Amino acid sequence: MVDRKHIDTPAIRYHFMDNLRALAMLTGIFFHAAIAYSPFMANLWLTADPQTSVTLDFVAWFTHMFRMPLFFLIAGFFTCYMVQRRSYAGFLKNRALRIALPFVIFLPLVVIAILSSVTWAIWNVENPSPLLKSIASMAGKPDAPQSPASTTHLWFLYNLVQFYLVYVLLDRFGVLNERLTGVLTSPRVLVFLVPLLVVPALATQPTPYPAPEQFEPKLWSFGFHGIFFLIGSRMYLQQQVIDQLKPYAWWLLATSIVAYSFLHTTMLEAPTLADMTSFVGKSLPFSWTEVGRSVLEAYIAVHMTIVCLVAGRALLDSASRVVRYIADSSYWVYIIHLPVLFQIQFWLLDVDANLWIKFALSSFGTFAIGILTYAALIRWSPIGWMLNGRRDRGS
Repeated sequence: MVDRKHIDTPAIRYHFMDNLRALAMLTGIFFHAAIAYSPFMANLWLTADPQTSVTLDFVAWFTHMFRMPLFFLIAGFFTCYMVQRRSYAGFLKNRALRIALPFVIFLPLVVIAILSSVTWAIWNVENPSPLLKSIASMAGKPDAPQSPASTTHLWFLYNLVQFYLVYVLLDRFGVLNERLTGVLTSPRVLVFLVPLLVVPALATQPTPYPAPEQFEPKLWSFGFHGIFFLIGSRMYLQQQVIDQLKPYAWWLLATSIVAYSFLHTTMLEAPTLADMTSFVGKSLPFSWTEVGRSVLEAYIAVHMTIVCLVAGRALLDSASRVVRYIADSSYWVYIIHLPVLFQIQFWLLDVDANLWIKFALSSFGTFAIGILTYAALIRWSPIGWMLNGRRDRGS
């Protein structure tokens, strides 16, 4: 067993990792805004608009392939960094305050806000989405099926808590040793073999893979997001690997776009609510077609995460008060964004406007509300201290 001692070393600010993490979270706002105009989600999204865009759909689902993998890799990176600086107890105490407590506090508030928004929409929206219309038709029926309990878009906090606990156990018992670190941070292993590690998990899920929103832990998320978390933790110990991956970046970007262009053609048929309801809590039956799709998803996820790391190191590794402010606010903005976005898009369902105008109003409007509320209510409040720690007013 490894006896991890507290190491009293100065804190280091990894600007490019902080900024990439913020971008991964904030991209979620634009992703959720975009799928209201996705042909694929026409039957499944609360705010699905009659207008759809294949172009917006293409970009949104492409970012979906690697946005959360990148986030979990960065989370693993900072986990190893913090464990190196603190005792296990100190690390877990910090994560309980920054991750577990916000989940416990904000999940019920987010659920209430979303339900309130949906209730408002049922009574006020004249052109409801298919899903909203279905919910309205079932409202008040005693035999109507109940929606399963969900962690909503805060599922990533729930997963992080699970990953932290597993990480501490693995590290405590010496599983995360130098040999494993060396293997998982080899550039060729990362480019060619690591994607194959996540194929089994993805093969149990439809394409594109869903969010593991249920409360019962999902093994496929451990086999997918957890692998990225593990690699990020090893990458902290071998940070030079990011520079070693730089020669691969351009062709990884090109092959990812080509692979996704092919994959996207298999996503054109919109599933129905009945299709997705029958799948909840189950794994897909084995098929070589799904395995093939999963292989493409896996390589896109790994390769585009590498591209983001290389680009982040080259373009975002500097201190900037504006970028730092946005990075600090991103946690709060992401927590509140979905009910705010839903309310705006419910209103826009009855507005006769161009799709791109609606997308801009909903996405940038949500972002603006998040930034303004952070500045006015959160930054210097106990909530801000909980989310980001205390800071000097001059910082």
